[in-house]
Amino acid sequence: MRRNSLTAVLAVLMLVAPFAHAAQVVDVRDGDTAVVRISVRDQTRVRVERGRITDVMGNLFQAESNPGGRINVLKDEVDGEIYLQPMPAADVQGGRGGEPVKLDIKTDRGTFALLVQPADVVGDTLVLRPRSGEGAPPKVPTQAQRSGAHVRSIKALILAMANPALGAEFDQQRVGVAGEEQQLWAEARLVLKQITRAPGLRGDSFELTNVSGQRLVLDERELFSPGVLAVSAKRLVLEPGESTPLWVVRSEE
Repeated sequence: MRRNSLTAVLAVLMLVAPFAHAAQVVDVRDGDTAVVRISVRDQTRVRVERGRITDVMGNLFQAESNPGGRINVLKDEVDGEIYLQPMPAADVQGGRGGEPVKLDIKTDRGTFALLVQPADVVGDTLVLRPRSGEGAPPKVPTQAQRSGAHVRSIKALILAMANPALGAEFDQQRVGVAGEEQQLWAEARLVLKQITRAPGLRGDSFELTNVSGQRLVLDERELFSPGVLAVSAKRLVLEPGESTPLWVVRSEE
C-alpha cells in the first residue's frame, strides 16, 4: 500500500535537479527583475559581489510607519549586507506570506529589482552578481546561459500561476466550471483548474484535497514523471478535508 505522502513544496520551485543548501548566486541587471526565494523561518542573507548594499525599497516592515509591511530587513552597515525575513512567518501556511514581494536593492554597483518568493526552506545566502552588457559585442549564449534562462522561465511561469497579477503576459486557459479530476491516490483528490502556457512550457494549476481521515504529509518526489520540470504548492501538510493550490510545469517542446 502506498504511504500517505504526496508531492509539494511551499510556493518553492522544486526542479529536477535538487537544491543544495548553499549560496544562491543571482545575476542581476539594472532594469530587469530577478526571481529569488527566501526562507520563511530563517533570515536570508543578501550581499553584492564586490559591492555594498546601501538601501532597500519596497513593502518593508516598519514598526511606526508601515506595521503591515511584508518583509523585515536588518541592515549590516559594516559589511554592506542585509538580512531578509517575511513578516509574520507564521502567516505563510495560511497563504498570505506565500505571495511574492517586489524589492528594489540599491547598491554601489547599481539598483536591482528582486521578486522574492517566501519558501519553507533553510535560510541561506543570496549573492547578487551585477551584469552589464553595455558596449559588449553580441555573444552566442553558452549551454549554461541557455539553461539559466530556461530555469528563469519556469520560475516566472509558476509565480504567474500562483499570483494572477503577474500572469498577464501568459496565455491562460480556464478549465470547465467543475474542473477536470486527475487520478492520483485514494488519499487525495486532484482537480485541474487552469492551464497557463509559455513558449515551450505548460503550467497546470490544481487544487489538491486530503480526502483521507489522516494528516497528509507532502513529498515533492511523488509527482515527478517524464516531462515534469517543476512542482510547487502553498502547503506541505494537510489535515483531513483541507486543500492547497498545486502547480506543475511540464515541457511542451
